Amino acid sequence: MFTTRHTTSQHIGSRNHQADATAHHHDPNTGHRAWVLLDGIGDRVHTAAWVRTAAPALAQRAARLGDPRAAIQQIRPVLHAERATLDYPTDWPPDAAAIVAVLDPLGALHLAWAGDCRAYLAENGRARLLTTDHNEATRQRREGREPEPDAHDHLTSSLCFLTGVVEAGGVHFSPYARPRRLVLASDGAYLPHENADALPSPSADGSHRHRSGPDLPAPVLTGAPAIVARRLTDLAVEADPAGADNATVVVVDLHFNG
Repeated sequence: MFTTRHTTSQHIGSRNHQADATAHHHDPNTGHRAWVLLDGIGDRVHTAAWVRTAAPALAQRAARLGDPRAAIQQIRPVLHAERATLDYPTDWPPDAAAIVAVLDPLGALHLAWAGDCRAYLAENGRARLLTTDHNEATRQRREGREPEPDAHDHLTSSLCFLTGVVEAGGVHFSPYARPRRLVLASDGAYLPHENADALPSPSADGSHRHRSGPDLPAPVLTGAPAIVARRLTDLAVEADPAGADNATVVVVDLHFNG
């Protein structure tokens, strides 16, 4: 069976509010473990409060279902309806990019996401990007164009975008002794490292080729989980202290016990 150890690091960056949130839930009835990272859209106090309740609700649903894509699809209309009953600004209701990871008792890792949060799988100092960003930069690459400077900031899907794509993927681990490491990251955490070639980047043509491509050196992901998580967030903010976004990382180590 698999055991896990996880840790989280967050940095507010240059923002006024921490609008990212994480959650973990283990369902004893299903045996599923779920991890959620939400990257709240905008720098507003109501979004910061909202993600802190939406993240655990999504984690609980994903652990119960064992299917992170179904969990996002099911919770979307619920969150959308709840927003309508609360006193949120009509021109900027709370929303977030979302990624959900579920580990089942047999060692299969299931992923689903809406927006531009990412998942990386690391082992022995090498890493692979498991997700594809849902934003204008990806769309422009698929059209054969160089992305415009602000294209990454314009999402094409999100947690509460009812018709936005929810993409899914995963990895099945054959049992052996060496641990694998899953890293979930908000764009404020991964973009500075990607720009410095310290983390794998998406395919230049916006395709999914990177998911099945070779693992790339990523020494930034080596070390104790807490050190790696703090290193990713702190160095991301240090790269641009005046303009740094919220940076959030979840590091999950997966061990097969035999």
